[in-house]
Amino acid sequence: MKKGLLLAMALMLLSFAGFSQTEEPTITFNRHGYLQLQGGAAYTLGEADFMDLVSPAAALSFGYKFSPVMGIRLGASGWQAKGGWVTPKQLYDWNYAQGNLDLTFDLASLFGGFNPYRVVSPYLFLGGGAAYAFNNDGANSLNLGTYKLEYLWQDSKIFPMGRAGLGFDFRLSDAVSLNLEGNVNVTNDHWNSKRADHPDWQFNALVGLKINLGKTYNKVEPVYVEPTPVVEPKPEPKPEPKPEPKPAPAPVVKEFPVLPTIHFAFDSDVVDTDKYATELATIVSVLNEFSDVNVDVIGYTDHKGPDAYNDGLSVRRAEAVKKYLVGQGINEARLTTSGMGKDPKTSGQEALTIQARRVEVSK
Repeated sequence: MKKGLLLAMALMLLSFAGFSQTEEPTITFNRHGYLQLQGGAAYTLGEADFMDLVSPAAALSFGYKFSPVMGIRLGASGWQAKGGWVTPKQLYDWNYAQGNLDLTFDLASLFGGFNPYRVVSPYLFLGGGAAYAFNNDGANSLNLGTYKLEYLWQDSKIFPMGRAGLGFDFRLSDAVSLNLEGNVNVTNDHWNSKRADHPDWQFNALVGLKINLGKTYNKVEPVYVEPTPVVEPKPEPKPEPKPEPKPAPAPVVKEFPVLPTIHFAFDSDVVDTDKYATELATIVSVLNEFSDVNVDVIGYTDHKGPDAYNDGLSVRRAEAVKKYLVGQGINEARLTTSGMGKDPKTSGQEALTIQARRVEVSK
């Protein structure tokens, strides 16, 4: 009775241990580029009323995140800036196009760790650039009596720019976010043609979209390990004649699993290592585990095009997958490639799709 109770308690503890091994998939950061399209309003610091110095603004930027926290952004911005004369009240404007290079810092990842599902991601940036200013006819036509603008410029002029800002990305999907950004730009005292003996400032408030170019993260499912069963201790043997020895049990042979399929774009023999990263990693892992097993790498095509062309394309696809596996450390002598041309396993509309454009790795 006591032994049965102890065995039941041991089984309960074992089941709890099994539950504790459940893990979430591993999420890792993936380097990627992105595109930003923004529009909004600009304010040129000056003596006139605030609303008199508000003008339109726009920006187009391309960025690249090389870590969860840091990235770089190259952009073009600008549109219109404004100035004003108080007495008598006169307003004028000019146009400009500005090139920027910024360092970006993801504050959410810096303080909270990488999370691709985060709804709101604030960021800071610091950078610089140059602005090409033109169309300053308004300043040149001001009626100032005998007074002259000391820093009045004509035709066009290039200004160095320092800049910084704060923005927020509101996640809409893995690929698209709504973007809000405010930035400040500082340049020399000649920007608005008036001498003030201090730098001139241009402020921008922008809203737009951020579009990720490629995958921003990778998800790897965990490998679960079955718990070791508890073996009930055998009773002490009675002093009896030794029985005949039992034959040794046959060794358990682990079977080679079915490997995932790698698909190809139309008329392509290039392996998409980003799209099929998980499948390729599984194939490499299994081949490393079964290091004494040789496999066939067989290519197929869809049913479009002539047979002769498809025969060659299917072989090239198989060779492309083989080249990738060899690059991951798999012995080339274990891999036998062949091409079957048009996929005989598909028919109808499916035979014209990506389902037929594939490579299979099998024992």
